Amino acid sequence: MSSMVMSRQAAANVIAPRGRFPALPDAAGYLTSRPVRRGFFWDSFDSGIAAALVGDPDTARDHFERVLREDALAPWMAEAQEKGRELHAIAADQDAVTAWVTRAVDSCRSKLGLDPGFSFPGTCANGI
Repeated sequence: MSSMVMSRQAAANVIAPRGRFPALPDAAGYLTSRPVRRGFFWDSFDSGIAAALVGDPDTARDHFERVLREDALAPWMAEAQEKGRELHAIAADQDAVTAWVTRAVDSCRSKLGLDPGFSFPGTCANGI
């Protein structure tokens, strides 16, 4: 498979879910309605962030509390739980959560050597 074909497939895989989840509330609703799966640490973390971003702090805190109840079996889990504590504390402040997510995305893009201002067609300019 050529690199051009692979890059087109990768772009299609990124864009496809946008039809299913055209707006953040759609994605948040899906994430927060999934059954809880013990051992799927990131499910609750991602659901908490999504709920906080759409202004549902009670649901966000519930999901972050699930993250905090997990046994931190590795250093990365302890680090994620610390982020979960921080997000739990600011869950009611939608602007603060949005700023936190923006910083996290910008940091990740920087570590990957990606342009922080780049976005795929049809996405927000800040990469979220």
